[in-house]
Amino acid sequence: MKKYIYILSILFSISLSSQELYWYDVILEVDGTNSDEFEETVDTYYSSVDFPEGVNMSFSSINLKGQGFKETHILSFVSPSSQSLANLRASLSGEKWENYLDLVGPFVENVRVSAGNATQVYNAEQFYPIGQVWSFKVKSKHVPQFSQAFAKLMQTFEAPGFVGLANVTHGISNGENLLIYGTYPNLNSAFTFGPKNENEVKAFSVFNDLVGDISEFTQSWTRVLIKSYE
Repeated sequence: MKKYIYILSILFSISLSSQELYWYDVILEVDGTNSDEFEETVDTYYSSVDFPEGVNMSFSSINLKGQGFKETHILSFVSPSSQSLANLRASLSGEKWENYLDLVGPFVENVRVSAGNATQVYNAEQFYPIGQVWSFKVKSKHVPQFSQAFAKLMQTFEAPGFVGLANVTHGISNGENLLIYGTYPNLNSAFTFGPKNENEVKAFSVFNDLVGDISEFTQSWTRVLIKSYE
């Protein structure tokens, strides 16, 4: 089963895909005392949605995050077709949708939405249940340089799962316009993430040298998959 991700949501094995992915994220803050009811409500609704061909959604909890990051859950929609993704979003309307919003609304304290496209994708088949996001601020004129540095890094670094470099084109927060997203098969893999040999250490060092003066790393957060839909 193919799982494509947005987002989103870093750095790993080499199987570069020329296919561009489009993503649409809904990030929510939910009171912890209501998490179970909220998750059940979301699952009930999206289990009944007829997703267009090639569009996937991942529903996840956000378990690891930095200070000031209050959101607790994320709904991530991804597709290689921008039109299919737009069609799905347009279909979320009508009485059934309004009833869902009425049910889920009381659980949600805050919500924000962002969207964009992944321009570099590696290990597309290895979309694992644990995903990590690294956010960067990069001036527009330096985005090509950052992208080239990332591609150079991925020529050496072997990742444990899916990796993507994505542009944030809508819903930019605090100037963060580039995301690196990677997935892990389990917590141990996430805990031990990083260069594993001398060549990878050198590759990371070169990457840091190339992007250090043109970008600002802002935050990282990690989500755990609850359920996927397609």
